[in-house]
Amino acid sequence: MKTKSNVRDLTKEEIDSFLKGQKVGTLALTDGKTAYAIPLAYSYDEGVVYLTLGGGGRKAGYIEENKDVCFSVHWLPSDYGSGGNSWKSVICDGELVRITNPEGITKAIRVLEKHMGRPANALDNILTMTLKKPMESSFWSVKIKKAGGRGVENFKEEFSE
Repeated sequence: MKTKSNVRDLTKEEIDSFLKGQKVGTLALTDGKTAYAIPLAYSYDEGVVYLTLGGGGRKAGYIEENKDVCFSVHWLPSDYGSGGNSWKSVICDGELVRITNPEGITKAIRVLEKHMGRPANALDNILTMTLKKPMESSFWSVKIKKAGGRGVENFKEEFSE
């Protein structure tokens, strides 16, 4: 049996717009043996995903072993399956890097404020605390090396032999 649908690839511009418009994604890690995925709030600007990761825990071992990561974001309308058969998803590959330089930390916080709809300088207290010990920063970035996206409006599928 063969199938045909109206699912399509997203353009680079659509991928960029989609990443700017969403707020939660999944960070996938591997240590070369097993995989681990973490749902996280994120912010995005100019081809870079910004994340806040607390220290320790299971993820720390994975990050120590392998900085190559996959970050995925998806969207479904609240009425999906009951008439709203549309969806979008984007998958990004890149390297996870802790941000420890003052300029990078400041940029990560400013992007976070903007992406989350917060007023400018709303997170200055976090910035001040982080800059006291920048090597312990909980801000990380994934510079996107490769990204792809797919989506559909009003999903339709045809079957043939």
